Amino acid sequence: MLKQKLAVLLRRRYFWRDIGFDELSELYVSNMLHTFAVSLLLVFVPYYLYQNHFSVSQICLVYGSFFMTRIFIDFVAAHAIARYGPKHSMIVSCLLQIVSASLFLTLPYYHWPFWLLGSIYGAAASFFFIPFHVEFSKIKHTKHAGKELGYMQMLDKTGAVLGPLVGGLAAHYFGPQAIFLLAVGFLFGSLWPLFQSAEPVRTHQKLDYRTLPLHRIKHDLITYVGSGVENTLCINAWPFYVSLFALSGAVYAQLGMLTAFGVLVSIGSAYPIGKAIDGRNPRRIMHLSVILNSSLYVFRPLVHSVIPAYGINMSNEIVTTGYRMPMLKGVYAAADDLPGHRIVYISTLEACTSLCKATAWLILAIVATSFSAYSTFVVAFFIAGTASFFMLAERFKALTPKKRYNLVYGQAKQPEAAR
Repeated sequence: MLKQKLAVLLRRRYFWRDIGFDELSELYVSNMLHTFAVSLLLVFVPYYLYQNHFSVSQICLVYGSFFMTRIFIDFVAAHAIARYGPKHSMIVSCLLQIVSASLFLTLPYYHWPFWLLGSIYGAAASFFFIPFHVEFSKIKHTKHAGKELGYMQMLDKTGAVLGPLVGGLAAHYFGPQAIFLLAVGFLFGSLWPLFQSAEPVRTHQKLDYRTLPLHRIKHDLITYVGSGVENTLCINAWPFYVSLFALSGAVYAQLGMLTAFGVLVSIGSAYPIGKAIDGRNPRRIMHLSVILNSSLYVFRPLVHSVIPAYGINMSNEIVTTGYRMPMLKGVYAAADDLPGHRIVYISTLEACTSLCKATAWLILAIVATSFSAYSTFVVAFFIAGTASFFMLAERFKALTPKKRYNLVYGQAKQPEAAR
């Protein structure tokens, strides 16, 4: 029913996609349900581990092992996509997420080691994000990729609003274990929309990493790494910091409402930004958002109460949407420009980013053994703010202003009457 209502709402705007719309709408719904399930966990995991007597250093090691695992599993996931398709790979992600949620659920009783928690959690992420990027980059419409990303972000944010809100209230009234039980149910639900149509890519492919033109994607790598390092510290270290230094009392409920409010504010900006990046100068939007995003990290260590935390969250969600949507548009367009290397390109970006994320978390684990928790967060915010500037290295053709694109890439301008 949700898929049908979404189809009715969006079909008018996707009249150019009579054949491919079903695939796109299925991915929209599946991603929203998956985001709801994962956001039930994501915001609360660091504080949940802390409550279960994990030190700050050990929590950093959980995330370090998460991304160390992803360095290798990203390539395993890529080969699985090539052989079986992205939708089948997402089944593996769902099953691994359920195992991961079960480990967190039973942590108070079995005291699982940090490397086991992190590695299964990381493998589940590899088997979701790489197939998701491959599928969306394949089925999107090039001329309207910004708008399609806008709708994807709006539905993704809807899941990201409901997840923390429901999770925080469930943890407050029924205990934190209720979060993981809810997540399992919605992870199963996220699989249903995917199998209403066939795989969008050719299966039984053979991947060749040796022929990937690294000289063409070096700026893409720098940009993607900068975004990835900033993103992991923002969505994991920041809620942990807030739960320790800005909240008191019903921490789970407050943290859920705080996160939900920030994401709710960003929903309204997703479609206008998506429409704008299909316009004349998407690069300007991205670069301005990057600079504003990096500036926010100067103020994060100064937050010691709820109200400033709400302000940071609201601002962060808007500027993150402002840089992330143009960047993803550039990445997906670059994948189109590498025929036969779509899966290789995306998995290479993800694996290199996983290596840098793992390095950042291992540095923080070392810092946490010698310094206070507060000092560790200051270092985390410094790393994130610096990494954010790496995104200014991008050279995506899809973000080149239209007038300049015509001159640089030799596209003839249409006469006024023909436009």
